[in-house]
Amino acid sequence: MHFLTPHLLHLAWLALIPLALYLFRKKARRVPVSTLLFFRSLSREHQESAWLRRIKKWLSLLLTLLVILFAVLALARPVGDAGKDSPGAVIVVVDRSASMAAKDMAGRTRVEEARRVMRDRLSRLPDQVVVSLVAYDAKAQVLLSRNSNRRECLRLLDEITPLPMEGRPDAARTVAQRLAELETGSQVWHVGDEAWLDTDGLAYDFTSVALPSLTNVGITGFQIRPAPLARDRYEGFVQVTAAAANPGKVTATLEINLGGRLAQLRELELEPGEASALILPLEGVRGQRVELRLKAAGDCLSWDDAVAAPLPNARPLVVAWVADQPDPFTELAMTSMIEAGRIEMLKGTPAAWPMKDKPDVYVFEQWLPEEWPTDRPVIALNPVKTAGPVQMKRLQGLGLPHDSVRSVAPDHPVLFRVSASRLAITQTGVLDLGSSFEPLWMAGTEPVLATGEVNGQRVVVSAFSPARSEQLALLPAFPLMLGNALYWCAENNDATSGLRVQHPGDLLEESGLLQWTEWNGTQFVETSESIPAGLLAIQRIGSWQTADGRAGASVLASAMETNVPAKKAEANTAASSLPKITGSSGLGNLSRVLIWGLLGVLLLESFLFHRKAVY
Repeated sequence: MHFLTPHLLHLAWLALIPLALYLFRKKARRVPVSTLLFFRSLSREHQESAWLRRIKKWLSLLLTLLVILFAVLALARPVGDAGKDSPGAVIVVVDRSASMAAKDMAGRTRVEEARRVMRDRLSRLPDQVVVSLVAYDAKAQVLLSRNSNRRECLRLLDEITPLPMEGRPDAARTVAQRLAELETGSQVWHVGDEAWLDTDGLAYDFTSVALPSLTNVGITGFQIRPAPLARDRYEGFVQVTAAAANPGKVTATLEINLGGRLAQLRELELEPGEASALILPLEGVRGQRVELRLKAAGDCLSWDDAVAAPLPNARPLVVAWVADQPDPFTELAMTSMIEAGRIEMLKGTPAAWPMKDKPDVYVFEQWLPEEWPTDRPVIALNPVKTAGPVQMKRLQGLGLPHDSVRSVAPDHPVLFRVSASRLAITQTGVLDLGSSFEPLWMAGTEPVLATGEVNGQRVVVSAFSPARSEQLALLPAFPLMLGNALYWCAENNDATSGLRVQHPGDLLEESGLLQWTEWNGTQFVETSESIPAGLLAIQRIGSWQTADGRAGASVLASAMETNVPAKKAEANTAASSLPKITGSSGLGNLSRVLIWGLLGVLLLESFLFHRKAVY
């Protein structure tokens, strides 16, 4: 047996007070009275022998000392040997990220299973152990700190529900480590679907509530942008991923609804861990809502099966085109984008440089400024000299014709949907590419189209003449390439990011009332939410719109959460390294026994020495 508060044992000296009063009590005095008749009648009613009176005095002293002893021991909080292996403190960490919403065949989520497991373990924990409760998703939240109130702990545990957020276990591990440092002998009880990798310095106990077998596919990437050369046409990028724990190939169906009507239907077959990227052509009016639904037989997680977003209402891209001798093909490509409402043109000659108005992108054709602009992205078409990061050696004469062009980076955004087949160009210069540039097109052994990022500035440079190139006027390769280059250069500009795609857990800087088209796991529902402080932590999946027309989307789009882990046979091996807690026995916590003993002694003393005669 040991004491939780042994410093209170010094209060045992209080027993000296009744002992001193007993030993040094005053003796009875003789007092003369006029008659003894009354006292004789009392002596007959309460006639006791001398030895009985002596026993009652000693018994009274003994009971008084027992009262003090029991009180001091109760304050010192003794515990029996049943709790000697119990931890000094327990930090319960519950994963409530999106993957914990995966359901089993009975429809029970992993968080519900985690609550059941932790409720059972906490009920076997000795009462003297303090408990902290931490729940985490994108951030860690301390729900209860160093408290021995089991009822409050169980109440807060029952309130934990999964949220559609990507889990970040590093933040939870940091919080648990700091709480563990506050108490000696602390243990961290983590319950979730995947154990932490780095547990150095922690008495770590992991309980897995992952599904033994599962099937899941989900949307792990999403974006919409306006098509470069078309009015009211958009391109949607969607990535669909299958969980690595899937038992085999999964067939999934992707439904694309636009304006409340079914627009497209795609079917995918994915092996475990495989991802598939789709480009969806969309035609609609700006502001119309696009809804994506992914369906697969036996899918266990619904948070990653839907996306809702409005078609972006982006402003036109402002392009400053400075040319010494404008190429007619370049002018034709620019004009088509102006007519489609994709760009606004600021056209000028080298004599008008530098421009007063600041565009989103500079386009220099057959000319480069002496002082290189570093505040905006630059597209250098057929430059005639070296300037800034562009290192160029001009070829003599009309250039060098090439019958074919080889694409060395076909997946680059500048070459999106651009085919180099049947393309013949006339090279006008030799590019000297440093480490900051990546070649996209090669003519023979020389690069004729390259992109790069120099000190944070995006640059696209070409070394061919569109007007002198055969068949270029008959192919859409050049205007598509130029449009892609403009959008790639201005990718981080608000003109191209009309659709604000965010994720649950991100902060949204808006004010007033938000109207949501929210995905609740089974269907889209219309809800609203107010933002009184101008800042909102997103906890929903769907599309939102403000009263003044600003709109955006919140999607899970997390490959980590879609890759729902399956339970492993060795998932709970870490728990076996900690002492097993069997709970407190009858002697596990003696404080309660001492309190009842104290009450019993007080009742016995009151009955023996303070009862009144009944007449």
